[in-house]
This record gives sequence, structure tokens and C-alpha cells, in this order.
Amino acid sequence: MPKQQDVGVRIASFYELTNAHCPLALDSYQRAYVWGEKKIVQLLTDFQQFIEAQATQNKNSYPPTHYYMGSILLHKHSGADGISCFVIDGQQRLTSLAIMYWLLKNELPNHIQFCFRSPRSMVNIKKAKQTMLALLEKNALSVKIFDVLRFTVITVMREDLAFTFFDTQNNRGVPLGGTDLLKAFHLRAIHSDKINLVEQLQSHCARRWEQVQTQGRLGQSNLGNDFAPELFHYYLWRSRNWTGTDVVELESLDELLIHFGDRSAEAEIGEVVLYPASNNQWGKQLRLTANNDYMLQPSTFNIGNSAAYLPFALRQPISRGVGFFLYAEKYSALLNLLLNSQSPDPEVRAMQVFYEQVVTKLSAYLQSLYRLALLAYFDRLGSKGLLSFALWLNHRFGAIRLRQADIRRETPLKFLRDAKRNLLDVIAFAYRGEDVIQYLKQVDVSKAYADKNGWLNEIVSGRLVQERYAAALAKYYNVEALTSIDKRIDDTVEIKLAEQGGKHD
Repeated sequence: MPKQQDVGVRIASFYELTNAHCPLALDSYQRAYVWGEKKIVQLLTDFQQFIEAQATQNKNSYPPTHYYMGSILLHKHSGADGISCFVIDGQQRLTSLAIMYWLLKNELPNHIQFCFRSPRSMVNIKKAKQTMLALLEKNALSVKIFDVLRFTVITVMREDLAFTFFDTQNNRGVPLGGTDLLKAFHLRAIHSDKINLVEQLQSHCARRWEQVQTQGRLGQSNLGNDFAPELFHYYLWRSRNWTGTDVVELESLDELLIHFGDRSAEAEIGEVVLYPASNNQWGKQLRLTANNDYMLQPSTFNIGNSAAYLPFALRQPISRGVGFFLYAEKYSALLNLLLNSQSPDPEVRAMQVFYEQVVTKLSAYLQSLYRLALLAYFDRLGSKGLLSFALWLNHRFGAIRLRQADIRRETPLKFLRDAKRNLLDVIAFAYRGEDVIQYLKQVDVSKAYADKNGWLNEIVSGRLVQERYAAALAKYYNVEALTSIDKRIDDTVEIKLAEQGGKHD
């Protein structure tokens, strides 16, 4: 139970939010400004409707009643640079109001001193300004609107209370989630008495985090989308925790924070501990010569400027601070390379074609596990044998699709949990792609494909979910029926790789 003096609650006008001695600021973990045109238009439309409604009620005066803007959550912080009030909840609204204030008064409110590091924020602020400018030219809004704005201001003295009081139901702003708190945790872990180094590394890591947030298909097409929660929930947490028969969904935010925060390994500032991994091994091949000597052929590495090839492994310990950001950046970039980018690698290109033509016809739950398995395979074994793995994995998942009209959330969990060996464990300990493919072949699922006369009529129909999947598979393999389709997989791999300018090893 927090002490009374740790929390303050008051109603304040826009000008009473704080003062110049304790300006409103943003802490390092706060995300970018992401409000788009829709939210800006809604805000100014709400203001205009409020003014019109008040004018109808009282034609002799400017709206005398108050316009309530919701709650603002502040963390009062004392630091080397003085006292600041960090905005925990309300950043998006206050930034938008500051832009509007500048357009109406040609100056910024002196009690709002937000500093944005990301280019993404700069782009969105510029767009918001243009949208507001066009709207302000058409309506009767003036700077007097700020006189009637009212907020419920919750001020806390301890940061842990800030997140306890955080209102995740605020649909006008962008609430902080687990990944935002992880970002805050690891930015704070970058500390030293070398202030310049700390600031530079924190700035670099914040920018890398912005890159993580904009990955994924939605992140690339929608600046308001944040890929980080999807990355950590559906890929990183699952790949590290779905082991053996212990395959359960993430149940709480605390689990995420403990696993990627509290359990991270302390490291020197700027340093990342490396562990044995497929892309972090010294030797590639060992030869015994005619002179009875050992000859070791060293591995060659060319990381270049792509984070996708950083020498990490999915299940390795995570170094606190810089290591966390590089780890997240690697796997967001790797997923992008596998699923969203044009690759120079024939194996990856051929897999992408198969994914789009066939795998997207599986249920969303099976697709999610499929993508996770692709990431785990590529992380462990690279692209060699990737298309063969993709086709055999689909062979197993496709049998589930054909047998079950209703695929539930529990279905992929049962696939991992009920097997003698967990597929993700098999991949994690594999030395060759053939080892994983042999594991997939161990269960004979040919009957699922032979049923209904090889799904002959259903392929022609292609209406229901199972029929659409069967039709997509038949088209890919260029067959009329799915009977004995497993006999065509290896030949199809060679054909499809040849189409992409590669060959099957």
C-alpha cells in the first residue's frame, strides 16, 4: 500500500499541469510520437463540436465550462539536472496539444519540454502539424480553447508506483506495455560514471529499439504499429520457454519482465557476452592430412551492417543493457529477412513463395508456430535445407488442417507437448537440417492426404477453409489429388530451387 505522500491527485488546467521549475519531460523509455491523421482529426473535431455546443447554450460568451482531457500520470524525479516531471501516461495527447499551441500562438508552452530522439517522431510531428494547419484554417478554434482544458493529474514520487497506477484503459493515448517497461529497464542498466558514454549508448540503443518497433508487415506499412510486443510474445518468449512438455501460453506481464529483465546477465557497459552458436564458431571443417596433422578450416563471417547476422542464439543468456537491444534487433531483423524482404538467397526466396502460396492458407494458430519454427531453424542451421524443412513442416501441419475443420489455440501447443520430443528442442540441438527433417518424417500422416480420394472434389470446390488449403497445396505441387504427396516433396524442392537459381544439396 503506497504512503499518502507518495501519490498526489488533483484537477488542473493546461497551464497548471506544472511549472518552469518542474517542467514536463519524457524519460528515456517512452515510445515515439505515433498519433496519425485519424487521431488528430478526432481531437480537433471534438474541440470544435464542444465550442459549437457551448455557443448554442450561451451565445454571449466563449465556452465557460470545462473540456475534460482525461488523466495524466506523472513521475516526479530529482536528478543531477534538477527536478523533472516525467510523463508516464499522456505523452501523445500533450505532444498534440503542444503542436496545436504552437500553431495558434507561434510559441511552445514553456512547461512542456519534450525531447524526441527518433526520426519516426519527427516525421509524425510534421504530419500532425500539417493536418492541424489545414483544419485550423476551416474552423473557429483559437488559443482560448486551452483555458478550458482540464486534466486529472496523478503525481507519484516512486517509479514503481507510476507503473502500478498506469491506466491501460486509456484509448486516446498509447499505453505502455511490457516491452516498453523492458526498454526502460535495460536503458537504465546502461550506467557508468562516464556520462557522455552513457548518453551515447542510450541514444544508440533507443534508435535500435525504434528499428525493432517498425519491423513486421504492419510496422512497415503503418507507422503507428509497434512490432516489439509481437516479437517478444510470439517469438522470443516462446522459443526460450516452450521446452520439453512445458508448453503453455504466457500468462502475465510479470513473466515477460522477469524472464527478459530480472534474469538477464549483468555486463560491463557497452559489452555483450557471446556464447557458442551456429554463427559463432571458430572452425568450419577439420581435416587429417597425409602427414598425420590436423588442418582446421576456419569459419568466415561477414556480418556487414545487418543485425540479422549478429552471433547470438535464441536460447542464450541475454546480457543486460546493450546486449538486450542488440538481441532484440537481431531477431526482428532476422524475421524481416525471412518473411518480409527480398532475399539474395535462393533457399529463402523459394521458402517465401511457398509460405505465401500455401502456408497462409493454414489457420492463424498453425501459421504462428510455423513462423516460430522457421526462425528457430534459420537461427540454428542457416538457410541450408530451409525449403525442404519448410515443405516437410507444412506436411505435418497440413495433416492437422485437413483432419480438423476447427483449429483452436491449444492445437499447436498440443503438437509440441504431445510429441516424444518437442520440435523446438529438436531444432535447438540439431547439427544438420537432415536431423530435423528425419524427425518430421517419423510420424506418418499420409492418410490425412489420402482421405476423400485425395481431396479431389474439395480441391475443385475450394470454398471451405480445408478445401482452400487443399487447393493451394495441389496447385503448388501441380497435382490433381493429394494422395502420396509426400513422395513429391524432395523432387519439388529441387524444381523450386532451380526456379530461384539455386540447387538442392
